[in-house]
Amino acid sequence: MIETVIDLKSLEFNYSFVKGLLKDSSLMPVIKSNAYGHGIREVASRLYTLGERFFVISSKDDYIKVADFKADFLLLYYDPEDKSTINSMNERGNVIFNLYDSSVIEVLPKGARVHIEMDTGMNRTGIKPYEFEDVYKNASKRLRVEGVFTHFPMANDEEFSRKQLEIFDELTKGLDVKRHVNNSLGLLKFGPLYDSSRVGILLYGYGAKNLKPVKRVYSKILQVKRVKRGETVSYDGIFVCEDGFVGIVPVGYAHGLRRVKDTKVFVNGKFFDIAGWITMDAFMIFSKDEEFKVGDRVELLGENITADTLSDAWKTITYEVLVSFPSRP
Repeated sequence: MIETVIDLKSLEFNYSFVKGLLKDSSLMPVIKSNAYGHGIREVASRLYTLGERFFVISSKDDYIKVADFKADFLLLYYDPEDKSTINSMNERGNVIFNLYDSSVIEVLPKGARVHIEMDTGMNRTGIKPYEFEDVYKNASKRLRVEGVFTHFPMANDEEFSRKQLEIFDELTKGLDVKRHVNNSLGLLKFGPLYDSSRVGILLYGYGAKNLKPVKRVYSKILQVKRVKRGETVSYDGIFVCEDGFVGIVPVGYAHGLRRVKDTKVFVNGKFFDIAGWITMDAFMIFSKDEEFKVGDRVELLGENITADTLSDAWKTITYEVLVSFPSRP
């Protein structure tokens, strides 16, 4: 009993905001990890109708859902030992492989399209700057090198980011390739850089003021019971009741709701603390007065309970909140 609503009108609103920041440079929408939990097929379809033809994905699972689109997909991660899948994706012609290590030059099929990832400070995937010239030279003999990119791990740190840009620019200037560095925060901080910007979180309604969250998650109250002072709720008895009412909502940590204290939900125009521990398939709310009834809608994520709000309660980041809840089928 969990309902996910993906508001594509809000996606369009955020898209217009991003396009305004980009001016004349291009956008590479990041729809990796099932579009940050929003549903990759649905999101990509709407962005496609808006004119986008180049997307960033992170896995084979992402690609399977959008493989039929007449668009290009930069694939960040793949199993170099899974030759069959690599060959199959390459044959379709719309996959651009991330060349993240010199070893994959010989793994990828001859003529495969690639963007070389340069690690200028993230220390995730990517080749080190001192490797770049050799990798570019060797890759160009066997593969179609169409782009080079790097990533900002700390776009708010201007000095660190500027050093990254100096390294990247020095090694890639004059090359006939598509260059891209910006993520959402980088775009806000530095404006358009190079040929394109890889933007994700801004499209989904977070990271800047006046954006519209695209994802909303609801459930409903399954049962209401009267409780007496001194009774406890959920495991370990950490919530002790006064005289009042408990509402049971059939959503728990199996559905992405983090098992932490201080999580709130919104019901009938009012915020309620979750009473006691969230369980695997349910949580409870308490009221001294009979303020809710069976069937009342419970907002878990939406206009009143944003992913920013939940990330504060969960002591994590907005991104993790968004991918925790299921997307609409």
